[in-house]
Amino acid sequence: MKKEEAIEYLQSHIRTYRKQMTDEGWNQMVKAGIVKETFTERAAFLADANRQIEAFEMAIKALENSEGADWIDQCYLGSPCPYQHQ
Repeated sequence: MKKEEAIEYLQSHIRTYRKQMTDEGWNQMVKAGIVKETFTERAAFLADANRQIEAFEMAIKALENSEGADWIDQCYLGSPCPYQHQ
């Protein structure tokens, strides 16, 4: 995956979380049966969503600050790593 694609992928997750955090997004998840319409579940979801967004934003910054071939030489969770079997 190219750096620009990775950044767009992470940004799409941020957009999804932000949408789900709105009243409209939350109501859609309740209607779909994904979450229960309780205060505690919504509070837990909001806290988790904010943590996820923060992590995605940090990953985007790291990608934006990486240069050239360094991007290719790095290992990422869930991706094959050239250094794994050395």
